[in-house]
Amino acid sequence: MENLKESPKIYAFLNRVRSEWPGVVERFEFKTGSVIYIHLKEGISSMDFLGKLSRKIETLVDFKAPIILYHIESDGMNLRSHPINWYSEINQNVAEPVNS
Repeated sequence: MENLKESPKIYAFLNRVRSEWPGVVERFEFKTGSVIYIHLKEGISSMDFLGKLSRKIETLVDFKAPIILYHIESDGMNLRSHPINWYSEINQNVAEPVNS
């Protein structure tokens, strides 16, 4: 599984997210190999965080495995999904056209 091979890179990515926005992330929670919850600290908007992360995502991601981040506000009520590399695996698995 690609995520297992790239898990050190995914952990490094999460550490970069935490260091880029100190005081924003409470904790990370892995639900599956490709679904990660980012629990935000009290008073942090999931919409604002998603906007900030989206603007810098290409400079932070150095892996190819598809993952989905869920940004969860401290009250647990608001969450936003954020697919990363989601189409890279699909594109790699698309069959090449056969020449006639």
